[in-house]
Parts: sequence; structure tokens; C-alpha cells
Amino acid sequence: MIWLKRVSLGLLALILLLIIAIASLLYTPAGVKIAVWGAMKALPALSVESSSGALLKGFQLNKIQYKDGIVDLSADNVNLTLDDSCLLMPEICVTDLGLTGVRFTMPELPASQPDTDVEPETDPITEIVMPLPIRIDRVRLDDIELDILGNKVAWKQFSTAAELEGSHITLKPTDWQGIDLTLAPASEVDSSKSAESVADSPSQPIVLPEVVLPMSFDIERFTIKDFKLNGDTPQAVSLLELVATAKGSDVDISKLALVVPQAKLDATANVTLTGDYPLLLDAVTDIALEPLQGHNLTLKASGSLAKLTLNASLKGTLDAIVAGDLSPLDPKLPFDLKVSSKHIQWPIDTKAEFEVANTTLNAEGSLDGFTFNVKSKIDGDPMPAVAVNLKGDGDLNKLALKSLKVDTLGGSITGNANASWKDAVRWQGQLDFSHIQPGIEWPDAQGDLSGTLRTSGGLTKQGGWFVTLPELAIDGVIMEQSFTLNGQLDADDRSGKGNVQLETDGLNLKHGPNGLTAKGKLTKEWAMSAQIDAPDLAQSLPGLRGRVQGHVNLSGKMAEPKIDLALSGNALGWQEQVALESFELAGEVTPAPQLKADIRLNAKNGTFDTFKLNDLNLTFRGTEDNHKLLLDLNADPVSADLALTGKLDRSTGWQGLLNQAQIETPVGSWTLNKPTALGYNLKTALANVATHCWQQDKSSLCLVENLEAGASGHAKVAVNDFDFDLIKPFIPENTTLTGKVGANLEATWAPQSSPYVKAQIKLPSGSVLQQMTRDEEPFIVGWDSISLNAEVKNDVLNADWLVAVKNNGDLSGKATVTQLTSDQQLNANVKIDRFTLDFLEPVIKDYHKFGGQIDTNLTVTGPIKHPAINGLFKVTKVTATGRKVPLDVTNADITASFAGYNATLQGNVQTPDGKLLIRGSGDWQDMAAWKTELHVNGKELQVSVPPMVALKVSPDLMISASPRRAEITGNIGIPWGRINVKQLPQSAVSVSDDEIILGDNLKPVKKEESIPFDIKTNVLVKIGNDVKLSAFGLKAGLIGKLSVRQEGKGPLIYGEVNITKGSSYRSFGQELVIRKGQILFNGPADQPYLSIEAIRDPDNIEDDVVAGLRVTGPADAPKVDIFSDPAMPQQNALSYILQGKDIDSEGGDNNNAMTTALIGMGLAQSGQLVGDVGKAVGVQDLSVSTAGSGDDSQVTIGGYIAPGLQVKYGVGIFDSIGEFTVRYRLMTDLYVEAVSGLDSAVDLLYQFEFN
Repeated sequence: MIWLKRVSLGLLALILLLIIAIASLLYTPAGVKIAVWGAMKALPALSVESSSGALLKGFQLNKIQYKDGIVDLSADNVNLTLDDSCLLMPEICVTDLGLTGVRFTMPELPASQPDTDVEPETDPITEIVMPLPIRIDRVRLDDIELDILGNKVAWKQFSTAAELEGSHITLKPTDWQGIDLTLAPASEVDSSKSAESVADSPSQPIVLPEVVLPMSFDIERFTIKDFKLNGDTPQAVSLLELVATAKGSDVDISKLALVVPQAKLDATANVTLTGDYPLLLDAVTDIALEPLQGHNLTLKASGSLAKLTLNASLKGTLDAIVAGDLSPLDPKLPFDLKVSSKHIQWPIDTKAEFEVANTTLNAEGSLDGFTFNVKSKIDGDPMPAVAVNLKGDGDLNKLALKSLKVDTLGGSITGNANASWKDAVRWQGQLDFSHIQPGIEWPDAQGDLSGTLRTSGGLTKQGGWFVTLPELAIDGVIMEQSFTLNGQLDADDRSGKGNVQLETDGLNLKHGPNGLTAKGKLTKEWAMSAQIDAPDLAQSLPGLRGRVQGHVNLSGKMAEPKIDLALSGNALGWQEQVALESFELAGEVTPAPQLKADIRLNAKNGTFDTFKLNDLNLTFRGTEDNHKLLLDLNADPVSADLALTGKLDRSTGWQGLLNQAQIETPVGSWTLNKPTALGYNLKTALANVATHCWQQDKSSLCLVENLEAGASGHAKVAVNDFDFDLIKPFIPENTTLTGKVGANLEATWAPQSSPYVKAQIKLPSGSVLQQMTRDEEPFIVGWDSISLNAEVKNDVLNADWLVAVKNNGDLSGKATVTQLTSDQQLNANVKIDRFTLDFLEPVIKDYHKFGGQIDTNLTVTGPIKHPAINGLFKVTKVTATGRKVPLDVTNADITASFAGYNATLQGNVQTPDGKLLIRGSGDWQDMAAWKTELHVNGKELQVSVPPMVALKVSPDLMISASPRRAEITGNIGIPWGRINVKQLPQSAVSVSDDEIILGDNLKPVKKEESIPFDIKTNVLVKIGNDVKLSAFGLKAGLIGKLSVRQEGKGPLIYGEVNITKGSSYRSFGQELVIRKGQILFNGPADQPYLSIEAIRDPDNIEDDVVAGLRVTGPADAPKVDIFSDPAMPQQNALSYILQGKDIDSEGGDNNNAMTTALIGMGLAQSGQLVGDVGKAVGVQDLSVSTAGSGDDSQVTIGGYIAPGLQVKYGVGIFDSIGEFTVRYRLMTDLYVEAVSGLDSAVDLLYQFEFN
């Protein structure tokens, strides 16, 4: 028994050891490593770099590779995780299965071994049952590349999950992304065998196999994203999504979605794979492919593959409906289809040029024979509208149009046609025209045509063709002229080698008096003649005029034909654009086997636009080996006389010699200096021209080196001593340009390479003189020399220039532009050295002295459309003084400093009264949002606008600007001012808002916006207490504050201006004292509110009465009242204003006062007229007015007969005593005055003011 115990213990230990070994293999890394070691030993081509994990708990293999000469497989990572608890259920559970970085290549199939065993036929498998349930929670196949027999597929990510139980498979949501597929080149297929197999296929109905799926499946969602198929026609799929179930023979697709660049498809389907395969299909497609973009296509199919019912519709710009039955399983393909459409157009996506409406097509039958009928209406530009109705029948070998009717142009076209192609292509047809009226579509071709056309033809086995036109007979009336086209024509090229033969017994075209006839044959022997006789072309084509007649005869053998032509015309023209008095074209031409010609063309007295032809004689005579061309052209603006000889070799090209040539141009006569060789090489496709010059006196334009030009070439040209006198006709009369220019240009070009260009331009000393007016000095700019050098090489432009201005500084610079054919980059330097501005003095008329100096040194770098600028731009020593200028400048220095995309501006302007300071900045880093700022500051600067305004201005303004907005803010102080208005300037009278300006075509000219951005202003104007105004009898002091604001619309003014005490207004012949004066602004500048009271001088009025005028209301409609204190009737108050006393007071001077008032009012209306008369006789500021009061009132006339010398003469209104006054201005505010009248005196006057 002891041995039994020992054996039992040993057996138990062995079982425990075995269990421990198996557990170690399954649940420790050692099991994985042993399995990997065993696999590598069994498969020497297999290698695994490392492994981890356990067989049942999950393991991972890294860097796997398998190579056996045919298959090359590698993977970065393989992992498998199992759920061992499922083994107890029993069930196989895969928690995770993943492959990453798989590369598989199999360029060819392994050699197959001969199989001697014949496998017995087996019944198809109808059911597969899994012994154990299988659950796979996650499968990942990422970064996969496969190459199988040249078919390459790769994808970025694949993930899925599945369950298998019994005979059912459930595929969980699946995603497949980033797929790239390239198919191997297709192998050549023997098309003849394929055709034979199709031809030999039995014409029996197709019997579909019964399909029973061995397992049912449920696809919850299968999604493909970013699929690409490479090849000659690449295809891309953005999205493919499928949801489906299947069991037995039933397949149900509940969702099929497809998104490609051309369209978007949504579909559902159901099919049973037994019997005739009954099915249901419902699909909707949104089309994105141009030009059908925006169209919607729906398709419904029902029935079975034995008899399929289709219903399809297209909606959008085009619409169509297709309905019918089709039997795809029957080789004869029986069908019954109906197509209808209300609207079809072309182009589809733009304005229609052709439209097809109300179309119906009915077709019924099979491939053995079918019938059809079509109805439609077609309209378009430039074709007329037509209504088509045709019926026919056919089969696979022929087609017959039994009935054809086209209603168009008020008539109809009927006919029939037959075509067959079984043995060879043949056709025949006949068309009958009845009362076709072209004028319905083309109003200039009113008429009525009828006729018959019969034709037949076909194609030959040799690849040729033949057409016969046995009957062509059309007659009627066009444009009130009889029209006839009749004849017969045969044409063929039966061999298909281009040997076209024509033969006609006669073709005749006749329209009114004009006719064209042709008769003969062009076969191996040519014998064809054509004649034209058109005595009045205007009868056949409105706008065309004149007479043409002549003939063309073709004779000889086809290999050596002869063409004899003679055409002439008189009084030719087209509308008002072209006119030609006469032409004659005559000659003989033999085009083959070697060209030989003798042609003469003469034309006289023609016009076209600005070109005027006097006489043209062109002669071409000779053979290919030796020919000559003579041209004698007498015309304006260009005439020419040249003689050319040449030789043509059809294998190499043409070579010639321009023996002599002279061209008359608006810039003189140019003569060829020597006979010049010309040519064209057919092999190289290059034209060549030998060196030569065109000369006029000492000027010449020369080709320095032999020229070869074509797709590639090299040219070198020089311009020598081109005198500017030659272009004198193109320069304005008041401008004189003197000097010469010389230039050298060299260029080389070739395909697939950047061109090379080098240019040098030089101008010796010269000048430009412009005479502004006869009485003024001319404006002259001269130069000692000007040079410009430029070179383009390797897509880079280098240039430099120097302008040495006579008696002035230099303008120089250099520039480099790279990447000329792409994004041009600029690197430039610009210099201006000691360039004075004195030469501009004649141009700036209002300044009698003007000067200054410009110095600059700027570098410009960066993109050519947005470069950075660095450096200084200086304007110094500026002086500007004049009699009629607003501001005198004694010295000004302005400096602009550039730093990349920023700049600052500093300016100091010295005037006789003080400094004007200018500070500014700019930024154009973003060209769409550039900005500038400018600050202007000054104190009591004298500003004058002779002869009316003299002010002292203290500006303190900030001006800023951007692409869409400008803003002005700050203050303007006016402490002192003298405004003397004798007459309103023309600009003071604004143009009416309803003014309409007409252009040359008498159509209104659209007014352009003068300012392309919005303006915002907020400026405070302070008027000081020393501002005086003298205008139209008003002598007043002004004081006040005005705020000028603008936001989008026009400027608005807010504030008030007060008229100071002591101001007066001369009216009614009296000096009225302004007691109260206010001008109120509260909006537009031309709509102030007035509140003014002017009374008679209290020292010149009786009874302590106050009488005057009160003006109130808006300036464009003021209200004027006469008032008095104490109150009294209007006539009494007016008497106090005019006479200083009551209307009933005693005294004989009442009438005198009234007379004075009326004279004063009359003279006030004639100021402008008197001033204009004074200017005509040389007296400046001539005026007529009243002076004095009461019995001492005078009428005075005065003016300036010389600068500072005033003459005045006055006559008493009531005593007729004259008084003559001469006043001379010695200096500012100091005058000497002599008066001669009832009393005589000489006075020394000094004028001063005080507050």
C-alpha cells in the first residue's frame, strides 16, 4: 500500500506541476515569449523584436516582420486582450484587438502547384452556425498600407466591434477614415474575342440564381470618410454611410448616404434575392456638379428585374420627368418610356441662349424594333423660334423619320429621312420649305421663301464619304427683291485621302439685280467657272453699297490647277465707317505642284476711321523659287514704297531680300539704308532679319545684330540722335521741346526661361519751354544730361537713373526688383541733391518771389505694392511773397522723416508776423487702415486775400485722416481784421441745386463725389474786438464766437456774431447808427438768424425821437420793420429816418432829404456795373455813391488811376457846386490830400485806430 500512496502522491504532484505549468504559460509573460519563440523557430522568415503580457490576460507584440521573397509584412504593434472569465460561460470575449503601422507587399502570386485531385461537386452552404458565441468589444486597425499585385490601399484609422452568435452577425458602429486607393494598370483585353463572346452569347432570357445567405447580419452603422481613388480620373468620397440588415434571401438597406464633390445621395432599398429579384428603391440626389449645381434628382424603382417600373424627375433650372417600364433580363430589352420636360436651357447656369419648352418623347418597343414620337418648342439667340413634331421607327441597324414638321418664321418645313448603318452608313432625305418669312426674326430681311431640298449620301469602307444634292430649288422675295437659289451638286472623297471632288450642272444665286453663278467640275480635270455680277450691293445688304463684278475660272489637272481671276468694284462702302472709290484685282495663280502667281491689286481713294487711302498698288509676281512683291501705298498718316524679292523652299522655309523701302510717317520720312535679308525657318519656326537702319537726316533706328525671333530669339536695337523736332506736331503749340535722345535695347527670350532685357537711354542737353501767356515770362526746365539704365536678368530688374538739371541740382537713384513674375520685391534708393525751386516762379503767378531747396535721400524696400520707406525728405529755405497771396513766407523749413511704415513731419514757417509751426505723423503699416495726423499752430499771422480781406489769424488745429474719415479739431483766433467788400465775388453766388450739366451726347453728366471719405470737424472760431467790416454801406465792428461742426453731412455753425456799438449803415441816403446787431447761427452756414436795429443818428434828429429799421428773421427771408420811440405812424417814422424830423414839420428841405435817399438807393444797385466800366477804361475800384447829409449831400465818383493814387469828384445834389479831390498814399496809413472846390486845401492825413 505504501507504493500506492507513493504513486498517488507522485501522480498528484505531476498534475499540480502540469496545472502550474499551464497556468504559467497562459497567465505569465513566459507563455507569450515561448509562443513567439516557437513561431519564429517554425517560421524562419518571422521576427518579433519584443513582447509583453500574457496569452489569456492580454499581450502585445512589437516590431513584427515577415519576409519570404514574395510576401513582405511588417507591423509596428499588435495587441490582443481577452476576457478569460467568458470561458466559463462558455463564450469567447475579445476586449481589444489592434494592429498599428502594418505594411504588406505582395508584388506577385506564388507559383501554383498542379492539382491532380478532382474536387467533387458540393452543394452550396445555406447555413453556418458558430459553435461558441464570440464577442469582440473593439477592433483597431490604424496606419495600414497594403500593396497587392500593384493595387495599393492605405488608411489612417479603422475601428469596429462585432458579435457572432449562432447564425447571426451584428456589426457595431464602424468608422473607416483616410482611405487612399490606387489600382494597378489594367491588363490589355483582346477586344475581338470579347466582341465575339458578346455576339455568340445566346439570346435567351437571363436566369438569376437564388441566393441564400448562410448567416444573417445586422449592420448598425458602417461609415467611410475621406476616400480617394487615384488614377487618370481621380475620385473622392467625403462620406459613405450604410445601415442594413439581411436574413436568408432578404436584404433591407434602411440608409445609404453618399457625399462626393459632384453630388449628395440619400437612398433606401429592399431586395429579395430569389425568383426575379423583386425590389423597391427610393433615392434622392442633390447635384453639386457645375453647371447642374442646385438641381435635384429623384428616382423610384419597383417591381423586379424581370419587369422594372421607373419613375425619375429632375428639378431646378432644368426640369424633366421620366416614367416607364423596362425588362433588363430580356436580351431584346423591351421598354415603354415616356419623357416630358417643361423647360430646358443652355447655358444652364447663366442667362439662357437657347431654350427648349414643352417637350414630350414617347418610345415603345425593343432593340429588335421600336417606334417613337417627339414634340418640342425651341427658341434662342440668334436662331428663330421653332416648333418640332416628328415621328419615326428603328432598330439596332436603321432609323427612319417617317414624318418631320417644323413650324418656324411664319411657315413650315416638312420632310422625311432614313439612315442605316448595318453594312455601311447611308442616308437620304427630303425637306420642303413653305412660306418661310425671315423678316419675323431679322427685320432687315423681310420676305417669303419656299422650296425643296433633296439629299443622300454615305460613308465608304475606305474611310471616305459622298454626298449628292440632286435637287435644290428655293425661290421667293427678300427685301422686296426676287430671290432664287437653285441647282445641283455632287461631292465626294471616297478614298478618304482628302481628294475632294465636286461637280455641278449649275448653282445659281440671284437676289434682285445681284447674282452669283457656278458651273463645272473639280475632279481629276478641273473645269469650273464662277461669275459674280452685283451692280447694286445695297439691294442685298443694307449698309453695304457699291458695285462688284468679275469671274474666277479654275482649269487644268487636279495635280496642276490654274486659277484665273478678275474682280473689280466701284463706289464701295459700309455704312459711314468704310469707303473705297474703286478697286481692281486680277491675275493668275497656279497653287500646285509649285506655286506660281501673277496678281495685281489696285485701290483708290478710301477711308477708314482716321486712315485715308489715296492710292494703293500691290503686285506679286513669280514662282516659289523666285518671286517679287512691289508695294506702293499713298495714304495718310502712313505711306510706304517697298520692293521685296524672295524664295520659298517648302522643306526649309522662306528667304527674301527687302531691296528698298521708304515710309512716310507723321514724324517724317524714314528710308532703309541698305537691302536687308529676311526669312522664316519652317523647321525652327524662327523669323530672321539682317542688320539694317531706318534713317532720317541724322536720326536713325537700327537693328544692330541679326535678329532671330520666334518662341525664342535675340534682338539688339539702337536709336541714334532722335531729334525732338521730329515730334513737334504732337506737342502743344505753347510748348517747345529741344534736344535729342539716344537708346540701346537688347533682349533675349526662350521658352521655360526668364527673359533677358537690357536698356540704356541717354539725353544730352535739352529743355522744355512753356509759354503761359504772351505777357509773362516762359516756364523753362532744362537739363545738362539725363540717363536711364535698366537690366532684367534671372527674373530680377536692376535700374539706375540720373537727371542733371541745368543750373540746378541732380535727381538720381537706383532700384532692384526681384521675383518679377511672382511677388515683386523692391529695393530702391532715391536722391535729390540741392534742387532749387526758383524755376517755378513763372508758374506760381500770384507770387512775385518764390524759392526754396529740396534735398532727399530715401530707401524703399519690401513688397512693391507695400514697401517700407526710410530716410529724410527736406524742403528748406522756402520764400514766397506776393501782392495777391494770403500769406507771405520769409523762410520755411519742412522735414519729413521716414522710418519703415511710419513718418513724422516737422515744419517751421516764418512769416513777417511770426512763426507757423507744423507737426505731423503718418502710419501705413496696414494699407487698408493708414492714418495721418497734422498739428498746425501759429499766433497772429497776417493773412490777406486782396483786395477784400486782411486778417490776423492764430490757428491751433489738429487734422487727422484715415481711409474713410478725416477729422479737423481745434481753435482759430481772429484778434484783428479788416474786411472791405465792394462787390460780391462770383463764388459767393452758389449754383442752383437743380442745375443739370449735359455731356457731348446731350445726356446728364453724373456728378462725382469730390471727397471720397467722411469729414468730421469741431473748430471754435473766436472773433476778437478789432475786426472791422465795410460792405455795401455797412461799417461795423464784429465780435463773437462760432463753433463749426460737421459729421457726415455738410458743415453746421453754432454761435453768434455781435455788431459792436458805433457801427453804422448807410441806407435811404443816411448814415444809420446800429444800436443793436446780432447774427445767430444754429445750423447750416447759409441760414443764420438776424436781429439788427439801425437808427438815425440821435444828433441829427429832432424832438428826441428814436427812429430806425429793425431786421429780424432768417437771412434768406428777413423781416424789415420801421419803428420809432415814441410810437407813431409808419410814414412819420420814415420821415424821421429820412429827414430827421416829422413829416408835418416846417422847412423846405423835406424834398431834398427824400431826393438824397432815392439817389442813394439807386446808386447802391449800380456798384458792380460801375466797377466793370472802370476796369474797361483802366480805373480800378471805380464807384459812384452819395456823401454828406441834408443840403450838403453830394454825388461822388472816384477810383484809383495808379497804385496808391486816388481821384474823386463830387457834385452837390442841390447846389451844383463841384469838388475835386486827389489823395496819394505815402506809406501805410499816411496820406497827402489836395481838395479843390468852393474852398481849396492841402492836408496831410494819418489814419489810426484805438479801442
